[in-house]
Amino acid sequence: MGMLGVRHGSVAVLALCLSAGFATMAHGSGEPDFGCKQVHRGQAQVDPNQKGRAPVAIGDSTMLLPIPNLDAAGYSVNARGCRGFREAINIARKLKAKRHLPHLVMINSYGNGGVNPGLISEALDVLGKRRVLGLITAYNADTGEPPAPDTDVLFKAAKQYPHRIFVLDWVAYSRSHHSADPAPGAWFLPDLFHPNYTGAQAYADFLATALPLAPQGRFPPLP
Repeated sequence: MGMLGVRHGSVAVLALCLSAGFATMAHGSGEPDFGCKQVHRGQAQVDPNQKGRAPVAIGDSTMLLPIPNLDAAGYSVNARGCRGFREAINIARKLKAKRHLPHLVMINSYGNGGVNPGLISEALDVLGKRRVLGLITAYNADTGEPPAPDTDVLFKAAKQYPHRIFVLDWVAYSRSHHSADPAPGAWFLPDLFHPNYTGAQAYADFLATALPLAPQGRFPPLP
């Protein structure tokens, strides 16, 4: 499917690198060696949008480890470490130009450089009124503390555009498991920003709650 082609082999290698490397690497202002320069993609294994393309999740390094989980849930994925919100918009713009942009578009990439109302408006302009934008909250990329700066911008946007935008609050959902391996019940790597293997499945399960909005003609609020 164009730029969303499957690379499960590279994802498996990446997962091993992430698990080993995040214990000493902090993700945020710098570019850690695990792959800020490489885009990782996955293709949905099921299509919850039977009359169109499967939804797409566009994200930063938070989405890297969960790519196989998200694919299994029904999302195609385009993720890159250190990605900012404007780049996520540009990915959506390129998909639209190729007529590959689905009805439901999820974005999680404001942890690198933040987000503002202007960027939200730009994202809506790219998607157009017939598509749905899902925004996902994140932890602070530099400290691991909840939540990332500008999280309030996401909620204000959803309030301003209640039938076009919704927010999945990953920070609130995962807060009771916000501890690092090897703590019991931990969903995170030692930087407390990126999910571990258990957290990756939990992340995909959480994003799957938005799939009722995948078919054309479905708009927020969620059922």
